[in-house]
Formats: sequence, structure tokens, C-alpha cells
Amino acid sequence: MIHTFEILYVGRHRDEVEDIVSRGAIVHDASSIYEAIATLKRTGVGAAIVEFEGLRPSPERALAALRRAAGNRTVLVSMTPDEWEMARPRGYVHQDEVLLRPFYPDELWRRVTRAVLPPPAKAVRSFGGKADRLAAIIDDAQRLNRFTSDLGSLGEHIVAVVKARLRAARVSLFLKGEEPDVFTAVEAAGLDREVREKALLRLGEGVAGEAAATKAVTVVREAGRDGAASERVYRQSSYMIVPLVHGQEVVGVICVTERLEEGPFGEEDKAYMEGFADLAGQIVANALQFRAADELATIDEGTQLFNKRHFRRVLPMEVVRAKRYKHDLTLAMIDVDHFKLYNDAMGHQAGDRALATIAQILRESFRKSDIIVRYGGEEFAVIMPETSRKEGNGVGFVDRARKGVEAAGLSFEDPTGRRRVLTISGGVATLPLQAATGEELIEKADQALYRAKARGRNCIVGA
Repeated sequence: MIHTFEILYVGRHRDEVEDIVSRGAIVHDASSIYEAIATLKRTGVGAAIVEFEGLRPSPERALAALRRAAGNRTVLVSMTPDEWEMARPRGYVHQDEVLLRPFYPDELWRRVTRAVLPPPAKAVRSFGGKADRLAAIIDDAQRLNRFTSDLGSLGEHIVAVVKARLRAARVSLFLKGEEPDVFTAVEAAGLDREVREKALLRLGEGVAGEAAATKAVTVVREAGRDGAASERVYRQSSYMIVPLVHGQEVVGVICVTERLEEGPFGEEDKAYMEGFADLAGQIVANALQFRAADELATIDEGTQLFNKRHFRRVLPMEVVRAKRYKHDLTLAMIDVDHFKLYNDAMGHQAGDRALATIAQILRESFRKSDIIVRYGGEEFAVIMPETSRKEGNGVGFVDRARKGVEAAGLSFEDPTGRRRVLTISGGVATLPLQAATGEELIEKADQALYRAKARGRNCIVGA
């Protein structure tokens, strides 16, 4: 394993950072503030995480001593949501320094890497001649290579590096999706979240798509004069399109606009991006392959939905996120009514096709941000983050799925000779309205599902 960086952990919950250890971080332990101060002075660890409870009885003084020992290194404070609310350490702990436990693994990784790895802006000063340019490219590529197993962090760091190196206000990264020659925006700086989520790039179509199809870095000094103009109006008309190529395949596209300094992007900018793109294309290709392998382990083959393993991994993370940002989190448990009768009448192959049809209806009924899972057999689960109470916390989405399944007309004849169609029943529960933990959320949604069955099936019941 390649070790990425070293951090210091101060406290009793060392096991909660095992995720970043598995990704290559080295974690040094300290059981007290005195030991932590000595370690910071003696070693070159890149950052420290200290549990709030370990700062007592004088949290403000203890934290100040740790910061002095750390120098210019970051000190993050780990605490529970209750500690953040009840102890109210806002006078001496900034919110950006807080890590709420239990940790959301991907967020923990990003926060720690952001604290430890030098931001690209610090390296911009060295970006001068050819030798400096080569050193900058290698340095940036080594930084990105640490995130091959985390596509989200990789995208975030690619955008940060390019934004700093090219001194640009707007940088967006598109990566290859499921459809051929269609790329989805995965990270962007200077774009609204709603715009980013809807953005698509098709190879050969539009200004960016046509430039990306050439597989060569394209620099337009002045749009309309030496290159096509975008429909968007920018403060500066110069832009750059950077295809990320692996072999003969374009695996990603970087779009750069709005140079912060006066004048267009120049030859030095282009030369850097050509070298950077050559290395980044390989790194992105590896990350896409890693994600594909991970998805194979978490996708149900029959329905192409996520499986129960993925559900067990994601639900605790979404619970933490919901509590942290004070959002509602809704869970729906869904069961296919009389599925055994359908299987007996139509055969198991027909039953498999019916489940695949229902899975497709579920995909069409819920939001892209919702996580749809084949929970087991003929049972499904849907995790709905950031639901709105005004909209019924996702009950409408579940009922839309119910109507869709009924309208699909998956008919069969039961043992009495009665003609039936497959339907679904659902139970819905929301955190924090009906539950405080992930386990309670499952239990409440299950209980609501049982009540839906008792009411005659083909209905949705809230907890």
C-alpha cells in the first residue's frame, strides 16, 4: 500500500478513522494533550484530530496549546452533535475545524486530505520555466494519484489544481457516463449546484463537445474570432477545453473559462495543461475502473439496483449527514404483493422479469439523488435524503411508484381462478420525525409496511 500522509489522533475513538487508514493514511495515537503536544513537536505529521472530550477540563486552553505546537498545521476537533450544541465551543472552535462523530467516511477523507496536502495555490509561484512546469505537473499528478479509489475526491482535487494553476474563476470536470460519448459534470468551481447537476457534454456536439472530440487541448484566445463562442456570456471570452485521454478513449473533459487575470489563456497555460492532461487521463481511467469494480460488488444483478450490502454501508452515512445539516431523511420499505402466487402461476423466469420491470418503475418514480435498493427477494428499500415536510417527506414518490406498478398490468391467475395484477405496498418513516437512528428508521418503516399489508395491500402507509 502507498502511504499518502500521516496524521495524529488524540482520543479514545481511534477505530473510527480506520477508513482513512485503509486508504493509505498513517495514524499516530496520543492518549493525552501532553503526549499530543510532544508528538507534534517531535514528528512531521501533517495534521491532528483531537476529540473534544479529551480537551477537558479547560478546552480553550488545551486547544490553544495544541495549535501552538502544530504551528502551520491544521488541528481538527472531533465531537458529537450534542457536544457541538450543548457545549457551544463556538468562541474558540470554528465550524470549519469541527468533525462530527460518527464520521461520514468520504467526508472525513476529504477534510483530512484538504488539511494535510498542500493546496495547489501554494505551488503556483514556482510555475515559470519549462523545468518548473514539469515539476509542477509531476507534483500535481502525484497529489491526484492518491485519490484513485475515491472518484469524488479526485474530481474535487482536479478542479482545485486547474483553478489554481490557470488562475481561472470557472472550472468544470465532466467524466464518462454510461451512454457512449456522453459526459456528466461531476465537479465544478464557479457554477451553481443546480446548473452542475443538469450539465451534460456530448462528444462532437456544441463548443466543448466539438473541441473535446479532437482529443487535443484547445485554447481559444478570443471567442468569435479564433474559436466558436458559447451561448453563455462571460467576463472574458477566452476559454480552454482539455480532453482527458486514455489510450484512444476520451474519459473526461475539463472546461476552463473566466481567467482572473487580464488577457487570454496563453501558450504557457496550454503547455501545462497538455502535460497535466496526459497524466490525469490515466489517473481518471483508473478511478473509473475502480468505481466500476466497486459497483459490481454493490449492484443486484437481476434488477440492476443497489443491493443490501450497499444499503447497510450508505444508510448510517446518510443518517450522520442528515443530523449534521439538520435535514429530514426518509426511508421507504416496499414489498411486492402476492409475489409468490405470481411466481407459482407464471414461473420463476417471469418472476425475475417482473422484478426487473418494477425496478425500472422505481427508478422512474424517484429522484436521481434517492438510493433505490433491492433489499431481498421481492422487497425494496428507498433512501430519500433531504426530503421536504411540505411535500410529505417523499410519500408522493412512493405512491407514484405504486400507481406505476399497478398500471404496468403484470397480471396472473391465482389458485382460485381469479385474475390479479401485481401491486406493491409501502411503509414510510422519516428521521427525526419518527426515528432518531438508522435502526429505528428501518424498524418504523417496516412497521408501517406491515400496516399497509393489513389494510388490504396496494397502499402506502406513513409511520
